[in-house]
Amino acid sequence: MVIISAIVFIVGIAVTFLGVIFSNRAKNPNLENKDFYRNLSKLSAFIAAVCFALTILLPVGLPQYKVWQQSKEGEAELAKAEQNRQIAIQEARAKEESAMSLANAEVIRAQGIAQANKIIGDSLQNNDAYIHYLWIEALRESKSDVIYVPTEAGIPITESTRFLKRNED
Repeated sequence: MVIISAIVFIVGIAVTFLGVIFSNRAKNPNLENKDFYRNLSKLSAFIAAVCFALTILLPVGLPQYKVWQQSKEGEAELAKAEQNRQIAIQEARAKEESAMSLANAEVIRAQGIAQANKIIGDSLQNNDAYIHYLWIEALRESKSDVIYVPTEAGIPITESTRFLKRNED
């Protein structure tokens, strides 16, 4: 900050010297463009005044500007944090709504399966012929060589002796 003030002060001194030179030229009676040099002299005086004012105001105003700037940056960060929090809340609400919708869809699907199972179960009660038909169809589609046939007691007849005969061959 001190360097900036020094540079502005030196520029002000240089412009002041230019203003003096232009003013002296404007006083020369042999010169045709006296108005031009008077205007340059006035412009130099204005620029020098601004430079000297900046030299005085910079050391006072710059620290206050930095404090103001930091407060504005803090306000901006706070606003950004608030916006990010709002975004996170909205995303959480969207996830919650999505989960509720998925749960409702799962409940509806489970109710449909339960109704279908009830209909199938009700249709199979006291319908042994249809159950045997489904069993025979399943056996036709089976690619297994060994088939177990239940007896009247519900116990399957095994072919354990068949394996003994193969080992003897």
